[in-house]
Amino acid sequence: MIITQPKELIASFVNVQQGYPADVKWGVYTAMGLLRKGHLVAGVIYNCFEGTNANMHIGAVKGAKWLTQDFLFSAFDYPFNQLERRRVSACIRAKNKRAIGFVENLGFQYEGTQRHYYADDDMVMYGLLREQCRFLLKKAA
Repeated sequence: MIITQPKELIASFVNVQQGYPADVKWGVYTAMGLLRKGHLVAGVIYNCFEGTNANMHIGAVKGAKWLTQDFLFSAFDYPFNQLERRRVSACIRAKNKRAIGFVENLGFQYEGTQRHYYADDDMVMYGLLREQCRFLLKKAA
């Protein structure tokens, strides 16, 4: 089941899955989560709603088989169709090769590096344009 509330619970879940403290604040944000047997197995935080962009932050339980067609459609339908954004962005620690491979597999394109963004790492930026998002047309019946 896909949920959008309580967004604070979803945000805490994503924080922990990404290796941050549960109480990290996101400013103005919305969230979406996937419940399986009453437990969150995946979540997305959307923030930085500037211009035609929204940032996406994804966290999931390893091995939970959460990456379904329905969840992907919902995750991208929200920023592209409901918010009418032209693009979404993902900002990732440069050392996080797993996350980089994941967003590249989703179709995100590398857009640059912010050197020394974190105390111990650079941040790499990825973007996905609405017209390049292959998940918008594939909602399960």
